[in-house]
Amino acid sequence: MIVGIAAADRISFDLTPLRKKELAIQNVRRQNGTVAATIELLAARRVDVAPLITHRFPLAEIQTALDLAADRRDGVIKAMVIF
Repeated sequence: MIVGIAAADRISFDLTPLRKKELAIQNVRRQNGTVAATIELLAARRVDVAPLITHRFPLAEIQTALDLAADRRDGVIKAMVIF
């Protein structure tokens, strides 16, 4: 799935793995009206997002958190800043 606006106008893929595994590529334009539904699912505790938070930082280390997320280092999925 490609979510949001890509950094480049053209993206290339090796089609062999896609064909062999019968994978499909789906482009999703930003939130596409899903934010409200997502908030409802979270509020109702129907979705557990805790496993997505891979790193936690105190506010004093916000730059470290931002750098880690921007560089996609250390297996980061979501870096949370705790206020």
